[in-house]
Amino acid sequence: MKRIYFKKPQLPNILALMCTLFALASCSEKDIDSFDKGNSYIYFDIPYILAADGTESANRQDSISYSFALDAEEVRDTTIKVVVKVIGMAADYDRPYNLEVISDKTTATSAEWNPDIINNRSIKAGELTDTIRIDVQRTETLQDEWKKIYLRIVPNENFAIGYDNLKEVKVSFSDILAKPDWWDNWMAWGYFGNYYPEVYRKWIEIYYLGADPNYYNGEPLYWNNMPPSPSASWYPVLDMYYKQLKLYFEENDVYPDGDTSLPPIKLP
Repeated sequence: MKRIYFKKPQLPNILALMCTLFALASCSEKDIDSFDKGNSYIYFDIPYILAADGTESANRQDSISYSFALDAEEVRDTTIKVVVKVIGMAADYDRPYNLEVISDKTTATSAEWNPDIINNRSIKAGELTDTIRIDVQRTETLQDEWKKIYLRIVPNENFAIGYDNLKEVKVSFSDILAKPDWWDNWMAWGYFGNYYPEVYRKWIEIYYLGADPNYYNGEPLYWNNMPPSPSASWYPVLDMYYKQLKLYFEENDVYPDGDTSLPPIKLP
């Protein structure tokens, strides 16, 4: 039988290898945990952008937004929630934190929201989050423009800034029917065409919740749960309703924003 011999390593080499591994482990831990465990840090937990399959992507939204456009006329206000989170340990006492309004960016007036909501904020004992409930009013000016509220975290004796890119938050609201996230993707496939609120409003009317028995991403298909791309074979009911939408604009002259100097809207 052939024998295989292993050369016994020298002690200095083993020590050098162990020192190298220890140094690498120390660097890795430093890279992962960049926060001082003795401190507490605070940031705005701005929602993530959803990917085409409905899962969270790695990118945050640029704004927490709301539109009254789909609400009944009698709805005159709503509450927009902004979540603040803490990195660190919970405390057994209330810990105040400070916010400020970025006045040169904020366009919402006192008739549309109450700036006093940012005063006397605190992370309650035993908690690691706080929810700011911003009550916004439905004024006539919202039909023509998006109003914005910009807030910034100000560090104090209780909290340092957690993430520099999450120390500010933009809250947007309007009474405008905004283009949905799925629109551009479908337009690239030759459906719907350029965005017009008139088309989207009619699609909401035609493709209502319950019209289609099929599901996408575990939820029923309807105007607010659209698949990432069209396929008549995969989504035959959706395709049928789209043809109804297209026919409506072929048989009726609907003008963008009611402007008859422009060509009527027609779908691809």
